[in-house]
Amino acid sequence: MTHEFSASRELGQGLADMNRRSVTITVNVQALRENLATARRLSGGSLQFATIKADAYGHGAVAVAHALSPRASKRQYSEPASATNEPTESVADGFGVVTLEEALELRQSGIRQAILVLQGPQNGESASQMKRHQLWPVIHDKHQYDWFRQHPDRGELQAWLKVDSGMGRLGFSPEEANRILASGDDVRWSGVMTHFACADETGNAYTEQQVQRFNSVQSELPLARSMANSAAVLAWPMTRADWARPGIMLYGCNPLDRELTDDVVLKSAMTVEAPLISVKHMNKGAGIGYAQSWRCPEDMPVGYVAAGYRDGIPRVLDSSACVSIAGYKCPVVGRVSMDSFAVDLRQVPDAGVGDLVELWGENNSIDELAKAAGTISYELLTSIRGKRTYIDR
Repeated sequence: MTHEFSASRELGQGLADMNRRSVTITVNVQALRENLATARRLSGGSLQFATIKADAYGHGAVAVAHALSPRASKRQYSEPASATNEPTESVADGFGVVTLEEALELRQSGIRQAILVLQGPQNGESASQMKRHQLWPVIHDKHQYDWFRQHPDRGELQAWLKVDSGMGRLGFSPEEANRILASGDDVRWSGVMTHFACADETGNAYTEQQVQRFNSVQSELPLARSMANSAAVLAWPMTRADWARPGIMLYGCNPLDRELTDDVVLKSAMTVEAPLISVKHMNKGAGIGYAQSWRCPEDMPVGYVAAGYRDGIPRVLDSSACVSIAGYKCPVVGRVSMDSFAVDLRQVPDAGVGDLVELWGENNSIDELAKAAGTISYELLTSIRGKRTYIDR
């Protein structure tokens, strides 16, 4: 049986959603659970920080967190999770967000699992709030380290130290990290972590070099360690540690530069649809849309979809871009406009106004559409706007 749930304002769906037009975003929470179970299986016993930053990559952070919390299937998503010590393969051990505000939203909704705040405090006062709400901040910069080192409750702040092992972004060098951990500064370090630059490139040995640099960080403190993002979970067993941080794979997307192996199945958690609002029969040679950049090669039906770059559809799509109508692949033709785009209906000549067009989901790969836009699935997921609903099946 399929159970449908409408996201409420408590789940981050504010009044702005009432102004969104025809695009519908359907999130299958059972797919999220199955993808988390896959991440856990591939992680070889690692605990799982489900990464739900950026509003869970467009899926709704609070709803996703509750779906991946204990006993989620027995309650509405706006209700707090029940505390339990019975881990299951599809329950997250903790969650990863970027900001304090994201973490507080989860706590206020009833999430009790560990919450890792990946960019840590942005000012000294944030450290106190993180202690108050039992959050795990990541310290990646000297200013943050000074705030914690000088905090009156520094022995109670459960901080993680971020190591820049070669990403060239946030974090301390391995040498700096070793000095900090040996300093006796009384900061309560819970763990050390790093992030990979090239884990999606399965033939690139740079990931191995980063692992070696990270492993040069040693301490007598009983610290947890975390390395693996989604790509590393899928392709680099050497990155297994105490905690993994799966992100994009939770939502059913493949971050690797190759196809997944036969024993790894990720289910698309998001389906994006919009209706046809017009169908025209165009003559051979007729131009479609701005700049008349595409012309009909023959007499043919052309449909117009009620979605555009206003809704987060990439304006620039190459000739490989397709959508799905009634299970058939239909090419996108002409330029995407602010409020609509055109599709070739020769595969479905009987399609009519009101028929739903799947932009991505179970029948149309978001990875393929992202490639046609010269981007990645992450950008499409976090850019799409529409009315969001949840199903559990």
